[in-house]
Amino acid sequence: MSTPEPDQGFAEFFRTCLPVVTRTLTALTGDTRVVEDVAQDALLIARHRWDDIHAYDKPEAWVLKVAIRLMRRWQQRHQHETPLVTVPDVAEQVHEVEALHAALRELSPRHRETVALHHLLGYSVSEIASVLLVSESTVRTHLTRGRAELRRILGGSDE
Repeated sequence: MSTPEPDQGFAEFFRTCLPVVTRTLTALTGDTRVVEDVAQDALLIARHRWDDIHAYDKPEAWVLKVAIRLMRRWQQRHQHETPLVTVPDVAEQVHEVEALHAALRELSPRHRETVALHHLLGYSVSEIASVLLVSESTVRTHLTRGRAELRRILGGSDE
């Protein structure tokens, strides 16, 4: 019996993590032009540090942190450009998801990040604090304010 090579472990991690990072960045930004590239760049950085991060409790949180930073940098460099918007299929569920994503994009960046990480990916307050490099009380504040703003944007819905 042979032991798996480190690259095999990363290959599996890449396959499971790429869709999570891509969905998260899409929900946070709505900018589909570069989401895949940024997600792959973050995973490339993870590959170079795989010896360290593979032992983390949630290595995908580390990748998300890197991906969010890369996306912020890209947005700062290209903020004058108009983002492309994809038109979803006519399925009702897709419209609801797109409405939520559109509402999320109206939030401030920190509110958007905390709400998405908590409600879309199921991260705990402490995990979000670690990903965003802020205190847990700051995360709770952003969650409270972000949810209130989402309710306002979505017409009073608590969902």
